[in-house]
Amino acid sequence: MVKKLILVFTLLISFKCAFLQNIVKEGKILYAISYQNLPPEMLRNEHMLPHDASFYFKGSKTRMEMGISGIGKNTTIYDGDSARNIILLNIKGKKFALIKSDSEMVEIRKSMSPKDSNSTFLGVNIVDEYKKIVDFNCQKAIVTRKVNGITKETICWFTKEIPPYNTQNDPNLKSIPGFLMQYSLLESGISMTMTVKLVMKLPIENSYFEIPAGYQVVSEKELNNILMVMQSN
Repeated sequence: MVKKLILVFTLLISFKCAFLQNIVKEGKILYAISYQNLPPEMLRNEHMLPHDASFYFKGSKTRMEMGISGIGKNTTIYDGDSARNIILLNIKGKKFALIKSDSEMVEIRKSMSPKDSNSTFLGVNIVDEYKKIVDFNCQKAIVTRKVNGITKETICWFTKEIPPYNTQNDPNLKSIPGFLMQYSLLESGISMTMTVKLVMKLPIENSYFEIPAGYQVVSEKELNNILMVMQSN
């Protein structure tokens, strides 16, 4: 369970209107996270689920931070120039760093798909509907998938006033020309909605996009073995 939660949050730690504002290329974004369709056992422990996340960006580099069900924190750092992903895990005080290429992250996403689910991506439809989220002009996009023969739609809101950091590396979302300000993720029937609640235009230190001191760099196999031992204790 610990390993699955870490992978889910890792892949979280990613539209005809003329926007007049300048594009924001450096700063910090705060997300609010809400949940729908939680089973009774998870509903009782909803307070342990992450309800906020932080996203830092500077030029071609990004950093996403999110808690892991009360046991620690997961951070994903991406360098667009080198196409390198760094996954930082702080679990019960133990700190690990995993380095992955873009192609390796694609394989991790594939491994996340439920084995008993037949899911097919059908496309993205950009709609002439607009609204503001924290003073940013946003446009609506509808992502359509067929899951086990049933067509399902997910509504997203994006802005062109921030670079497309959370869509550019996802083949299914690459046609969305902006940054997702509100979107939902579906895992095992549970929906998690992420909504931007604050955008801060401020300078970000380069050290935010590096492996901090105290983190042990491990391979995926080594990390899996460590997590299995931690889960059994």
